Amino acid sequence: MMLRRRLGWVGLGLAILVVLVAWLFPLYWILATSLKTAVQAFDYPPIWAFTPTLESYREAFIVPRTPMTNFLLNSVIVALATTALSMLLGTTAAYALARFPIKGKKNLIFWILSTRMAPPIAVVLPLFLIMQQLKLINTFPGVILAYTTFNLPFVVWMMRGFFGEISRELEEAALIDGATPWRSFWLVGIPLAAPGLVATAIFCFIFSWNEFLFALVLTGVQTQTLPVAITAFWSTSDLKWGQFMATGVVTIAPVLVFAIAVQRYLVRGITLGAIKG
Repeated sequence: MMLRRRLGWVGLGLAILVVLVAWLFPLYWILATSLKTAVQAFDYPPIWAFTPTLESYREAFIVPRTPMTNFLLNSVIVALATTALSMLLGTTAAYALARFPIKGKKNLIFWILSTRMAPPIAVVLPLFLIMQQLKLINTFPGVILAYTTFNLPFVVWMMRGFFGEISRELEEAALIDGATPWRSFWLVGIPLAAPGLVATAIFCFIFSWNEFLFALVLTGVQTQTLPVAITAFWSTSDLKWGQFMATGVVTIAPVLVFAIAVQRYLVRGITLGAIKG
């Protein structure tokens, strides 16, 4: 029995190691390729030992007439603004759905969730026509509103579950002490749901940061985000692997660092019961 148990632990450890290597290897390959020269990036078989260089980063973010730094700033602006707007509107709506009696609430909640299920390709054309009529093509407000359309239902659904986990007695005690429902929401509901707010905001930021299709259709040179701009290194006649991978590293790094920095809030938020119906 002891031998079988030890073999089981060894097998589990090997399985975890295989999964970890399979998950981390693409990240290593992106980083390694970004640190190679243009010639080394095309070497076959690939070279594993080389002298790192920042040539690809310089050519992507400094040398070009329109450096990737501009598109990186666009991504930051759009992702942060979308997250803030989605959290502001979605949190208040979720609290209302979790706390107040609303006629047809179950149908309304399902409708909100169903809008998140719609494939982006099915709504991007109507959205483009609407934005065109409003003269919001190639503007930050247009992109932010478009991103909010798929982030808002997610925030409402997630935060409704978080608020549902908070004891009503705490808010009732605040009301007895003279607080208004709005004050009770800010002083009791928001602080207690803080882990959920952080977890939801992280996911919203990631969704906005990585979004490609809406950005491709709705942005122009002035408002282009990093996921769209990165395709400039890929053409029918040329593929600049070094710059491509360097931009990929810069695209991945902020989200990765941000997620690690707030990891304890993220884990606590996810395990708080946010998926509760």
